[in-house]
Amino acid sequence: MGDYIKALIETQVIGAFRVALTMPLEHVLDRIKTYKQSKQGITYIQSYLDIKGARGLIGLYDGFYPSFLRNMVKQYYRWPMMIFIPSMLNDHIHNQSINKIITGASIGLFESCIITPFERLKTLKMTSMATGFGYLKYITLESIYVGFRIQTTRQVVSWTNYLYWDHKVRYALKAEPGQPLSLVNSLIASSLSSILNIIAVHPFDTIKTLVQMEGNQNYRKISLYQSFKIVYQNYGLRGLYAGWQARIIAYFCQALLTTPTIDYLERNYGISKTKKQL
Repeated sequence: MGDYIKALIETQVIGAFRVALTMPLEHVLDRIKTYKQSKQGITYIQSYLDIKGARGLIGLYDGFYPSFLRNMVKQYYRWPMMIFIPSMLNDHIHNQSINKIITGASIGLFESCIITPFERLKTLKMTSMATGFGYLKYITLESIYVGFRIQTTRQVVSWTNYLYWDHKVRYALKAEPGQPLSLVNSLIASSLSSILNIIAVHPFDTIKTLVQMEGNQNYRKISLYQSFKIVYQNYGLRGLYAGWQARIIAYFCQALLTTPTIDYLERNYGISKTKKQL
């Protein structure tokens, strides 16, 4: 029980530290990426000029409040779930790849229920240039969960893909499961997991933006398949991967802290500790 409480406290502190450290840069990148996704076909320079022209430099931080709250709320459940679900599954499922996929799907399904309102408000603010934008008019059950279906799909794909490849890459780079990950290996694991996750997740992220943005009713009334088809037919793969460069920089910044943190927690409280004890 003492180890559990200690791990819980450590995960909250580490998570809050990661948000505080990366959020200022991460949000600007997310702001430009989201606006670029919503406009389809414009350049990064044009995205920046549009935002700056309409809102000034402060416009780069539009949507900061829901984004910050989303990131802070996530720290209270994601780290414990990442560590303790695999540990519990390990008693019944000895294939760690399946273990990680189940864990990722569980976190993704749970998380989408929590963060969809924050994502909706963030996307509304980031894709609207109107002055005097107010969040309160959108806080209704009907409006706040717009995009829940695509948000859930995105989270499940993201979590299963990330945890699967993170585990595969990290343990491939180690001689022993309980061995700490070196700085070089952390960089390698972070880079590979970032690239693989962007490839799998970014098209879903683009559709999510198009569904959740203001004044875009068409995408809410059609299936996900039809949404993908429309974007691909009109803009090709470039449309589905709009803003991927900004996203991969932000994701790499996250992974630089997330990868060694998962490794540390697994060695002390998770499956690596279990392996050492066997």
